[in-house]
Amino acid sequence: MYTNNKNSDSIPDEDRLVPLALQGDSIRALRSFPSGVRQDLGYALYQLQLGQNPPDRKPVRTVGPGVYELREQDADKWYRVLYAREGGSIHVLHCFEKRSNAIEQKDIETARTRLKRVLETKREEKRIAKQALHRK
Repeated sequence: MYTNNKNSDSIPDEDRLVPLALQGDSIRALRSFPSGVRQDLGYALYQLQLGQNPPDRKPVRTVGPGVYELREQDADKWYRVLYAREGGSIHVLHCFEKRSNAIEQKDIETARTRLKRVLETKREEKRIAKQALHRK
């Protein structure tokens, strides 16, 4: 044993990680990225789960308030992960590759649609919980 500090270099409890919810085909798209890109973006998502902010994130207001992108690149393409924090979870809305500086409109619309679905689901969960309280 190198140290008597039990907290040093310990892996956080799974219970303390913020849940990650991948919407639509995000997991398939993320898995299709090159290995190094996938590892870097995976680590950035892990940082978010720990409550940290990865250094290379940027707001994407065109999708909606509270939506951010994680950015990575290789020699040929740029890779993006769009996410939002909602209801105690991190929702990965859309993962895609791009070749130009701007995000294409189809990718913005995909993320908007998925964000809208997440928000509707959260509103419905709150409504059901409120009704359950009134029944007691």
